[in-house]
Amino acid sequence: MENKLAKLKALKHITLTTEERNLLRAHAARITIASPILITDSFFKRGVQHGLRIALSSMLFVVFIAGSVSAVANNALPGDPLYSFKINVNEEVKGLFLKTPEEKVLFQQNRIEARVGEIQTLAQSSNLTQAKQAIAENAINDHVAALSVDLTTLAPGTALTVTASLEQTLKANKTAIQNTPDSTNSKDTGKADALKTVDTTLQKVSNQEAQIISQEIDTLNAAVNAVPTNASAALQASATQSASVTTPSITPVAP
Repeated sequence: MENKLAKLKALKHITLTTEERNLLRAHAARITIASPILITDSFFKRGVQHGLRIALSSMLFVVFIAGSVSAVANNALPGDPLYSFKINVNEEVKGLFLKTPEEKVLFQQNRIEARVGEIQTLAQSSNLTQAKQAIAENAINDHVAALSVDLTTLAPGTALTVTASLEQTLKANKTAIQNTPDSTNSKDTGKADALKTVDTTLQKVSNQEAQIISQEIDTLNAAVNAVPTNASAALQASATQSASVTTPSITPVAP
């Protein structure tokens, strides 16, 4: 019994050497590096990440498709499937970023010129049908109405410059259509209808000019009529002020 107790006391004093401790640490480090601990995400976190990836992919796909459709629609003509997208989406979005009255007027002017140019293109290619012309005319009417409102925000001189520039472009379109050979396509309405559309647009622009000039004349007449009234009032006020001044009395000097 005493012998066994002596052996137990001897075991208490057994310790690892410094070299043995270093070897154990190195072995533990090697096992940790060779077999890293895998951290698994929760089911909820994996679901959220997967949903975000799908949403981002869908958004990029939609942006890509919308951009492609928008680019193709820019070349659409009246009667094409994407023509409505061109004038109601592409152009309207551009109009949302305009701030000054000058920019808005120029925007509507360019739209009118573009619609007439489209009619000219269809007439020259013998593809101008009544349905296509009606689509372009409706768009032109909307643009002219918007231009009429925007012109009122400009000075008369600037507004007349815009209408004069628009008239020159429309007359150039009219000349180009007149020089177009007659169509042999039975469905083509012919250049006569195209010229009618251009003439109607020119008349509307001329009416805008006449309205601007009439308003300017009315403004000048009002200013001229106000001048005599103001002058008379000023003279009357001056006469009243002069009469209110007391003239000093003069005492005669005895000879």
